[in-house]
Order: sequence, then structure tokens, then C-alpha cells
Amino acid sequence: MITASDEIEAADWLMGSLFPFHKYEAGSIVPPTYEAYARVLHPAQGPSGSVSWAEIANWSGRVYHSAMQFERIATPIQGKGRSAKPWIDPAAYTLPMHQAKSLANLLASFTTTSDRVWYLVWDGHGDVPPTCRQRVRGWERNYLLYRGAIGDIGGGRISEHHRDAPEYWFPDDKSWCVATDMDLFWTYVGGSRACIDAVLNSPDLEAVPATLHDGLTIESDVVNRPSDEEQS
Repeated sequence: MITASDEIEAADWLMGSLFPFHKYEAGSIVPPTYEAYARVLHPAQGPSGSVSWAEIANWSGRVYHSAMQFERIATPIQGKGRSAKPWIDPAAYTLPMHQAKSLANLLASFTTTSDRVWYLVWDGHGDVPPTCRQRVRGWERNYLLYRGAIGDIGGGRISEHHRDAPEYWFPDDKSWCVATDMDLFWTYVGGSRACIDAVLNSPDLEAVPATLHDGLTIESDVVNRPSDEEQS
């Protein structure tokens, strides 16, 4: 069961290790303390369910690569995108709960403290009611802290009000960390090489390799350039 916690010092290592936010690099979001990293891509939504970034890049004629940005691959190049686009709603800013559950099931075998996991929820969500609880202070965001087991992530909600996956979660032994920012279309995972290989090879997740210096902005996709966009 996930419960609220005021032991905010449990997240000191996390917030104290991040790059300055204004660097706009992966290390500004995920702790730069791990052997390897993956970027889990949040799917778009189509008429029949989830639509992968690979499907969107195939439709638009864009290059599918590890540093791609959703806005770039969603804009077709000359001669592509003539058929109806395969998605209705763009990729979400939060990791869908069914993917969070799949990720939790995978990560459980890469920690010795799966019964003691810390969860951080941004306090700016509209469905998070005002509270006097202590916050974990980040560069640009503040978070409410919760504690539970890794299996609790699949319970449908992180608190009695908030139903989305948390922005951060990590076990007490810090063997891995899951990190999402509410302005991004993806989630980072940091961990051992074996852990990240498992994430990259999961059939339930669309994930690409990441590095700490990967950019966060649309301009960081230097492969799919605006000059290649279709002019209508």
C-alpha cells in the first residue's frame, strides 16, 4: 500500500545530483549516477489504442532515432503523410499507467528492496489537493513524497486523488530510478547495464537508449530538421 511520507531526506541524493535545469539535458531530469539509461516513449492515442513513435515516423517519413522529438516525427516530409495520420491525441506528458505497471514488474528483479520504494508526485497537478505536507524541492518543481512496494504502482492511483504514474520512483537501495517531467513526452530510466537492456528489450515498452547529455528540446533533434518539413 502506498502511503504519504514526510521523510523528504530520502530524496536528497536525487535532487542534489541533477544537472541544473536550464541545461535542458537528460541529466537535468534523471540522476547522473547510473551505468546506463533508457528513454521510454509515451505512446500517442489512435482510434484503436496506443500508437508508437515508430508507427508515426513511418507515416511521416521521419528518421526514427534515439534523440528524436515527437513534434519533429509528427510533421511529415515532402511526399509523406498523405494518408490519414495514425493518431488522434499526441503522446502524453505522463507515463500511461499500464506501461508503468509493466515497467514496475520488470524493475522488481533489479532491486533488493522492492518492498521499499519511494514515489514523488509533482504538487502542481490539478487533482492533487492543497496540503501542508513537506515538499521535496527540485530545481523547478516541488514534489509530495510517498512510500510503498514496487507492486503498488499497478494499483490504479498513486494517492487517493491522483491517478497518473508518479514523476519519480526509486527503491530504497537506489539501484534504479524512473524519472518523468510533466513537459516531456517520455520517461527516463537509469540503472545497471543489465537493467537497461531489459527495459530496451521489453515487448511492452517502446524504449530507446539515452545518454545524460541528450537534449530535452525540439531543437535537439538535429536529424529531423524543420527544413525537411512538407510545405502545404
